[in-house]
Amino acid sequence: MKQGEIVPFGGWEIPKFMITGVIFKSNKFYFFTGLLELAHREYQAGDYESSERHCMQLWRQEPNNTGVLLLLSSIHFQCRRLDKSAQFSSMAIKHNPLLAEAYSNLGNVFKERGQLQDALDNYRHAVRLKPDFIDGYINLAAALVAAGDMEQAVQAYVTALQYNPELYCVRSDLGNLLKALGRLDEAKECVKECEVNDEACALVYIFSPNTSISCYLKAIETRPDFAVAWSNLGCVFNSLNEIWLAIHHFEKAVALDPNFLDAYINLGNVLKESRIFDSCEFNVKRSLKLKKLN
Repeated sequence: MKQGEIVPFGGWEIPKFMITGVIFKSNKFYFFTGLLELAHREYQAGDYESSERHCMQLWRQEPNNTGVLLLLSSIHFQCRRLDKSAQFSSMAIKHNPLLAEAYSNLGNVFKERGQLQDALDNYRHAVRLKPDFIDGYINLAAALVAAGDMEQAVQAYVTALQYNPELYCVRSDLGNLLKALGRLDEAKECVKECEVNDEACALVYIFSPNTSISCYLKAIETRPDFAVAWSNLGCVFNSLNEIWLAIHHFEKAVALDPNFLDAYINLGNVLKESRIFDSCEFNVKRSLKLKKLN
């Protein structure tokens, strides 16, 4: 029998290594638990096909097991099978109406479909059911950003950090959001807590680019003359290798604020990388002049 071979045992199909030394069917509970743990490991490793196969074995044996239903919901979401993801989340809710994680998973489906109000309703219900549900607050914050409700998004991140202050990626997300809102002193305090070497770039690179773009666009919509938001958006586009969009936003930033040293430096760097040397030289000289004045 080859290593890793799947073998039948007591109505199950399981990896051979899981039955070594096992004789009695009374141990079926342990097989269920072990196979579910294996499915979780496969999911975390990105092997969704194997994880789904093992979950389906478990589901056929215990169709009401909410742990299996939740994992199947997550697998289908990662595979972009949104209808099936919603189906398994709804089944989990039917069997346990107090299962916060199922509402959060369902919220993820609605958010992916662009149904933001339905997503928000499910995330809010999830954190009401489980007030220390950190992932629920993070999902809620992201949906609030997408909906343009920045202040409520800030509060959701703050709540998540109250339950675990050492979530540095969440702290960085919050800092980036505060920065987009122009609350720079608060943003700096968030960055100081983050375990990163380059504080100036931490907010751009740790935060999800799509969420960063949403934050900065909302800030610009609120204050079209907010040069910092234009420059920060340029940094995001530069990190995504959208060079011409980056140049446009840096140029807009220095047009709004001719004394904006960082924007000149950013613009000079991206022009140099693009080998546009005439404009690069002008911006470098301008930044050096401003640095002397400061």
